[in-house]
Amino acid sequence: MKKFIFLITAVLILSCNNSKKENINNEKVVKKELRPFFNADKIDHYFVNYTLESIIDFEGKSKKSKKHQEFEDLFMGYFPDSIPKKDFEKTLISHNYKRSELSYKQQKEIENIFSEKDSLQMSAYACVPEYRDIFVFKRKEKTIGIAKICFKCGRFQIIGSKIDTQYFGLFDELEKLHNIVRPNEKKL
Repeated sequence: MKKFIFLITAVLILSCNNSKKENINNEKVVKKELRPFFNADKIDHYFVNYTLESIIDFEGKSKKSKKHQEFEDLFMGYFPDSIPKKDFEKTLISHNYKRSELSYKQQKEIENIFSEKDSLQMSAYACVPEYRDIFVFKRKEKTIGIAKICFKCGRFQIIGSKIDTQYFGLFDELEKLHNIVRPNEKKL
């Protein structure tokens, strides 16, 4: 009987030791280096200062122009759904998006935010997106990726990444991103 109790005690102790080792191994996996969504050498940020209300005012017209429809799709919808063949930045400028100058340090901080994640993203959106902020990722002057961000409700659209972007968009990441591109502005 003593041998049986000793055997059970030994199994329990060894089990506890193995579980501690397993937890340490899990911590090491979480701390791995995460890959950026895009292999870019330049990031451009574009911003427009419209609100959804100002866009809806235009909808009173009986017919929308092709240009206005394109702007609505850009500002609230899923345009573009792939990397455009024509110069996307000219499209942004034609819709009054302004390019902001980003320092090398800001670009590196943005690249770190737009990277692979090991976190769990819980998606729950409570608004129509207002994509005021658009990031254009370039490699050798060619557009390789686009990220549209609505800081108001946390929605985003990322185009061109070969890495899974589903875990992007945690509110603390979006807050960091907002503080990088508009440090003096209060978040909506």
